[in-house]
Amino acid sequence: MRRFGLKLWSKDFIRNIKFAKDAEIALKNGKFDYLELFALPDSFMETKDIVKDMFGGIKTIIHASHAIQGLDISDKNEFGNNKKRLLDAQRFADLLDANYIILHPGMNVGVEFLEESIRQFRSFNDSRLTVENLPTYCSQTKRLLHGILPSEIKRFIDECGAKFCLDFSHAICGANGCNIDIFEFLSELVKLNPVMYHLCDGDINSTCDEHLHFGEGNYNLRQLVLDFTSENALITMETGHGIPHSVEPWINDISYIRNIIK
Repeated sequence: MRRFGLKLWSKDFIRNIKFAKDAEIALKNGKFDYLELFALPDSFMETKDIVKDMFGGIKTIIHASHAIQGLDISDKNEFGNNKKRLLDAQRFADLLDANYIILHPGMNVGVEFLEESIRQFRSFNDSRLTVENLPTYCSQTKRLLHGILPSEIKRFIDECGAKFCLDFSHAICGANGCNIDIFEFLSELVKLNPVMYHLCDGDINSTCDEHLHFGEGNYNLRQLVLDFTSENALITMETGHGIPHSVEPWINDISYIRNIIK
């Protein structure tokens, strides 16, 4: 049975405690199958006790911060700082017994940036690290990215021992940006044996990763899930923007997706 996860940010335990509490209740009541926690830098010490109290014992995946929060592993001058920025993700993984820590490749395009990303990823020397494929550009920083092509992701797997998280929206945006057939692109990524997936809705013809709730875009979500994930897949719902006020939109998402893949 495919399992669907709810995503929270570590600062929710300070800034949005009502949502965090609603998420705790929903997870413990089986509304969602697991938690994916985005570990913001410098958030562990002030949130570790409440996170452990609320989510200890719940299956959890950790997502490390990325370039928007300063963790850009393609920047050779930031290696020491990147290790520090990754540390809170590793601490949360220890706290919650997480097997996967998702880490993005870095920014910019060019062999030198890809090589540095691979070097830093390998140097972190953590078997839980899980590389995620990226779109062709970051809509927030407006900078081009690497870690898009299956051949690039394969290098992280082969040279760093990385696990792989397949992000469907990133893949669709990446295929469109590279003028490659979407389903051929996805088929090549699936050959890399993802251990988990990210899923949202969006515009099938766009290069912009929109994180729409299910049913708000025109992705063929049924085809994506049934044709490109295994029966026991872990699929985080990366849907919605802005500060959440309740878990209802994600309860609607999980009901929607489970209904269409029956």
